[in-house]
Amino acid sequence: MNSKRLFARALLALGLSVIGASALAAGDHAGPVTKLPVAQPVATPGKIEVIEFFWFGCPHCSALEPAVAAWEKSLPPDVVLRREHVMWDGRSDMEGHTKLFVTLRTMGLLAQHQRAVFDAIHGGRVELRDEKTLFEWVAKRGINRAQFEAAYKSFGIGSQIGRAKQMTRDYRVNGVPTFIVNGKYSTSVSQAGGEQQLFAILNKLIAQERAGKK
Repeated sequence: MNSKRLFARALLALGLSVIGASALAAGDHAGPVTKLPVAQPVATPGKIEVIEFFWFGCPHCSALEPAVAAWEKSLPPDVVLRREHVMWDGRSDMEGHTKLFVTLRTMGLLAQHQRAVFDAIHGGRVELRDEKTLFEWVAKRGINRAQFEAAYKSFGIGSQIGRAKQMTRDYRVNGVPTFIVNGKYSTSVSQAGGEQQLFAILNKLIAQERAGKK
């Protein structure tokens, strides 16, 4: 076991013993959790919603993705996880990745190909922000190239990029990956103190929101 993992376990043992209801209570910032100044609406009424804001170009997001996917499979029926691609103002280098994300989502292909996008960018060093390279990669993945190109270049995709920018501002996302619970609470791996702590905190916030509904 490497020193990084030992350190994470030590943090977990110390940190979780002191993370209680007080750390998750109201307040602009309380330990590993930040309360958003303005609560945002959830997309699925009646469900407890968790949003992961990420960037395809972020190595930390890529490294965390398997753990997020495993955690998602453990979620109870009253909880829904949705992913949103961050888009900061003035970051033209992110636009191609955001456009790829919203195109895959529009076509209903995001879940099937998201891991492959991360692997191509971070493992294969494939420049998916270049359209020619992207369209060739899409065809190799078995996606209908003509349909993908049409969707990618459509007006609707452009409007979704604008929506991604607005959401990034509304949710005050300053780094990725960032997780939002029920439009109210924000946390991240760095804020929580590690991967295991992150999921423990998310589970506590979910339980808190569930209790608040009763």
